[in-house]
Order: sequence, then structure tokens, then C-alpha cells
Amino acid sequence: ENGYPGSKPPWGNLTAVDLNSGKIKWQVPFGEYENLTKLGISLTGTENYGGATGTAGNLIFATGTLDKKLRAFDSRNGREIWSYQLPYSGSSPPTIYEYNGEQYVLVISTGSSSMYNWYGKKAPKGDKVFAFKLKN
Repeated sequence: ENGYPGSKPPWGNLTAVDLNSGKIKWQVPFGEYENLTKLGISLTGTENYGGATGTAGNLIFATGTLDKKLRAFDSRNGREIWSYQLPYSGSSPPTIYEYNGEQYVLVISTGSSSMYNWYGKKAPKGDKVFAFKLKN
């Protein structure tokens, strides 16, 4: 009903797994339907097609949600610490690189054909690239 998934939320998660034990360290809803959040419904997560990339500084950058946000999480506990509204969903995992001693996060914001084919105007396609410099 109303275009939302028919199962109980969360409808998308970001999950950290301990590769030594195979156990889940933490799991958080990933993405939101803003109009549900405004109604007081807790974060539901959304379908996502991007990916996540971690830094040595305990940050995880993730993108690809239907709400078109780039998010940064604390890799130790999954707490969201920052977000940025993109014009289109991130279509690949963020790239992290260093240049002249400065660290950057590169995000490809193009939407996705899969999301567009399923959601139409709710998931527009475009062509933007963003670079963010991390503070030392």
C-alpha cells in the first residue's frame, strides 16, 4: 500500500560482520522514506544499490539508497555521524583516495537503471560526481 514494501521494516540494512567469527557486530537501518520519518515512524531503511567503503579512521561511507543520501557511519558501532543529500542515488561504493597528504571520498551519483525501472520518477537518473575532503 502507498508504494512501500509489503514486509515489516527495516527494508534495507547496513551490517558489519566480524570476519574472524562470522558474527554480526552491528546492524542499522540504511536509508529512509522521509515522509514516514516525518510521521514519527522510525528509520525504515530502503532498497539500496550502491555500496560501502571503510577508512582506517573508523569511518564507513555508504550510498545507493532510494533517499539519495551519502552517509558516514562510525565503523565501531554503526552510529550515523554525517550525511549529504545527493541529486541522484549513489550507483557504486564510494572511493577513498589520498592526494598530496589529504584524504578524499569520491561518490558517483547517477541513480541506477534498476531503481529507475522499478520506482520511476522516485529514483531519477543523472550524472554527477562529488569529491569530499576529509579533515585530518
